[in-house]
Amino acid sequence: MKVKELSQKQIEFLKTVFELEDLPLDQEVEEFLESMGCKLYQCLSCRKLIFHDNYEFWNLSDCCDDNSKLVADGLLCEVCYGRSAENMKDWIFFKPTYLKTVEFKGTFNAPNKEL
Repeated sequence: MKVKELSQKQIEFLKTVFELEDLPLDQEVEEFLESMGCKLYQCLSCRKLIFHDNYEFWNLSDCCDDNSKLVADGLLCEVCYGRSAENMKDWIFFKPTYLKTVEFKGTFNAPNKEL
């Protein structure tokens, strides 16, 4: 797909993300993104176009940033990952890093009971 085949909203989105005045309209989208140091992906589930700029994911289909996840077979966009079994597994087995086992010794406002 060439850059000129994108919607006007998507073209403006790319101009904003890369702080450009003009885009090479006759260039392939993937080729353009590679020239900007990005990698283009397509969501395995909904087929939306997502690119990564080595810092964060951007949803080119919806013109917004995205919390996509790389999975074994490719990439899932934020919405599809949220509905995935892998996300459910992550939440079930989630243990916060700030959770610490605390052992209280001695008495605490209870003179005849030891904690």
